[in-house]
Amino acid sequence: MKLSTKPRYGLRILAQIAADGGDDSPVSGKEVAKKQDISIAYIEQILIPMRNAGLVRTVRGRNGGYILDRPAEDISLLEIIELFEGKLELVSDRDQSSASNIWNRLTMSLRKEAGAITVADLATLITDENPPVIDFMI
Repeated sequence: MKLSTKPRYGLRILAQIAADGGDDSPVSGKEVAKKQDISIAYIEQILIPMRNAGLVRTVRGRNGGYILDRPAEDISLLEIIELFEGKLELVSDRDQSSASNIWNRLTMSLRKEAGAITVADLATLITDENPPVIDFMI
C-alpha cells in the first residue's frame, strides 16, 4: 500500500499553516509553498477538498490566506488519509478468508496509529526545526 502525494502533502500543508499561526491568523499559500517546496497550484488543488471537509478556511483580503477551521490537535492523520484515499483498510470487509482476522487486526492497528497522530504533532516538529526569528530592533 502506498499513499498518493495528496494526503502526504495535505498533512505538511496543514502542519505548516498551524506552525505559522494558522489557528489564529491567516497564512498565505505562497508562504506555505515556499516553506514546504510544493507548487502553489498543487497546494490550492489539495486545499479545495480540505476546505470542503471543514479542515481549513480561506480568509480574503490583503492579509488573507488560509486558517485552520479546527484546532490542529483535533485533525488526525487518519482523517487526512481518508479524505483523499478513502477508508484506510488493507482488505475489503467482504474478504472472509481464513487470514481475514489477521488483516483486520493489522488494519485496526494502522487506523489507531494514524488516528493518534495529529497536525499539531507535525507542526511542533516544524516549529522546533525552524524557530521564529525574534527582532529586537527598537
